[in-house]
Amino acid sequence: MDINQEQIKKLFSSSLVSTRSGAFYNTFPYPTKISPEAVAVYIAALTRPGDVVLDAFGGSGSTGAAALLCECPTSNMLKIAEELGVSPVWGKRNAILYEIGTYGAFASKTLLNRMKAERFEWVVKDFLGKAEKEVGKYYLVRDENGQTGTIRYVIWSEVLECPKCGGEIVYFSEGTQRNPVRFYSDVSCPHCGKRSAVEHLQYVTEEDYDGLLCKKINRKKRIPVWIYGESNGKKWDRPVLQEDLELIQQLEREPFDAGDCPRKIIWGDLHRSGYHYGITHLHHFYTRRNYTVMYKLWRLAETYERDEADALKLLLLSYNAAHGTLMTRVVAKKNAKDFVLTGAQSGVLYISKMPVEKNILTGLRRKGKVFADAYRLLESCTGQIIIHNSSSEKIEEVDQSVDFVFTDPPFGGFIPYGEVNQINELWIGKTTDRTKEIIISDAQGKGTLEYRKMLVEVFRELNRVIKNDGSIVAVFHSAKADVWQAFAEVINMAGFEVILSNILDKKQASFKQVVSKGSVQGDPVFLLHKSDCGHKWEYSSEEILNTVIEEGLEDEQVNERRIYSRYIVCCMEKGMKISFDAKDAYAYIRERVENSLSGKEKQ
Repeated sequence: MDINQEQIKKLFSSSLVSTRSGAFYNTFPYPTKISPEAVAVYIAALTRPGDVVLDAFGGSGSTGAAALLCECPTSNMLKIAEELGVSPVWGKRNAILYEIGTYGAFASKTLLNRMKAERFEWVVKDFLGKAEKEVGKYYLVRDENGQTGTIRYVIWSEVLECPKCGGEIVYFSEGTQRNPVRFYSDVSCPHCGKRSAVEHLQYVTEEDYDGLLCKKINRKKRIPVWIYGESNGKKWDRPVLQEDLELIQQLEREPFDAGDCPRKIIWGDLHRSGYHYGITHLHHFYTRRNYTVMYKLWRLAETYERDEADALKLLLLSYNAAHGTLMTRVVAKKNAKDFVLTGAQSGVLYISKMPVEKNILTGLRRKGKVFADAYRLLESCTGQIIIHNSSSEKIEEVDQSVDFVFTDPPFGGFIPYGEVNQINELWIGKTTDRTKEIIISDAQGKGTLEYRKMLVEVFRELNRVIKNDGSIVAVFHSAKADVWQAFAEVINMAGFEVILSNILDKKQASFKQVVSKGSVQGDPVFLLHKSDCGHKWEYSSEEILNTVIEEGLEDEQVNERRIYSRYIVCCMEKGMKISFDAKDAYAYIRERVENSLSGKEKQ
C-alpha cells in the first residue's frame, strides 16, 4: 500500500479531535463511542479506494460507518482533514466488523444497512401514530387547573428510615431544595427532629406482589413526588396528588401481558447491594408504567417488515437504557432554579436516590430525526459491510486479505460491556456470551494474564489477515500501568511494533473519565506495522516522565491527565516498560510542578 509518508507524519503530528456530537454519535448511546467522521479521516488518509478495512472490536459500528463515509465525505470530515494538513483520497471502502456483543452487532447491522431516510421517516411516523393510540393513555395527567395534559417526566424518591424513631423520611422532601436547587448531605426526621447524615441512613423496603414473577418480592420503597407536564402547549410542574398515586396503584394491579416473561439480570462487577436492592429481573429497572409502554412498543415494532422492525427496535433501544429506566436522574447546577434532567450514567448501572420516569413517546419523537439524518448520510454509499457477531479470537477472513485495521480494544476492566448492555440485549432476546468477553473482571475470574492471553489471540489473527504492507491504528485507554503493560506486550507478542503515536482528543470526557481521580484524558492512538523483532521491556525510569513533564510545563495550564497520556505514548514508542499508574504519576507531576513554581518564585 503506497501511502505518502509525509502525510502519515502529518496525521500523527497533532491530536485527532473526536467530538461527542453529530448524526451518528447521537443516534444511540454506547460506552467509549468514537465519532465515525474522525475515524473516516484516518481511513481515507491511510488507505486507497476499494481497500478492505477491518475492526476486531466493532462496538457501536463507528469504523463501519467511517469506511462508508469515505465515499461521501461530510463537511466536518473535510474540515478535520484540512486542520490536520492531510489530503485523503476519498472513495469507496469496504469494511469487516467483529463484535461479540449482541447489542453492538445489532445496532451496527441496523444502522449500516443503507435504509433510505425517506422510508425510515415514513415508518417512524406510522409507528408513532399507532403508538400514541395504544400507549398514549398511560401518560395522561391533570394539571393544577384540572385540565387534561401529558406527563413529560416524574421525579421519584427513595424513602429513608430514621435511626431514632423509625419514621419514614422522604429524601426528596427533606434532603433537597428547589430554587435554588440543593442536595443536602444531612436530613432532619419530620417526626422526631433527629438530624442524620444521608449516607448513614438505611433505605426503607417493602413487600410487593410481582405479577410477572408471580410471587411476593422485597424491594426498595420509592414513591412519585413531583410531576412535570404539558397542557395545550404550556409546560407546568406540581407535587404528586392522591389521584396520581391512585392511577399508579391501578396500573400496578393490571396483569402483565400473557406473552411476557421474566428476564433475569446476570449481575457481575457492577452490582451494588445498596441501590440494586431487589433488582433481579429486567422489569425491576423500570416503573410499571414505563415497562408496560416499552413492552407494548416492542411488540408493535414486530408487526413491521424485518428491516423496518429492526430500525424501530434500535430507535427504542437508543432511548431505553439511557432514558427509559430508573437510571435516569436529576442533578443540581449552581444557582439553578430547578433540577436539571439528565440520562443514565454511561458505563454503569447506577440508580440515584431520585430516579426519573420520562415519557418514552416524547423522547422517541426527538430521536427519530437524528436517525433519519444518519441514514441520509449513508444511503448513497456503495461500500460492502460484513458484520460478524462473534469473537475476533478466530477471524474468518483468509491470510493477507485485509489492507487496514482500525480498532478500539477493550480497556482492561474499564467497562464490563456485557453487563452494561444486557438492559438492551434482554429486549433483543440474546445476551452477550461473557465467557468470550476480553476483560479484566473479578466476577468472571479474569485477571491481567487472562486478559492479555485473549487479546494476544486477536492481534495474532490480525497479523495473519492483514497484508504485509498494511497498517493497524489502535486506540487504547487505561489509568493502570499493568493494563498498559499488558497491551504493550500484546503488540509485541503478536508481531507488531509502534511506528507512530498520537492522542485522540474526545472533547467531552466520559463519565468515568470525569469522576475518577486516576483517569486519563485523551486516548493514545498507535500506528502499528508488522515486525520481526521484539522489545526486552526494560523498566522506564523517571527520566521519561520528567521529560514529558518539562514539555507540559510550557503550556499555560498544566494538564496532568494529558501528560500521563504523553508518558504512555513515549514508553510505547521506545519499548520501555510502563511503571507509573495514572494516580501515582499525577502525584509525582504535582510535586514537580510545585517545585518548579517555588523555584521561579525564588528567582
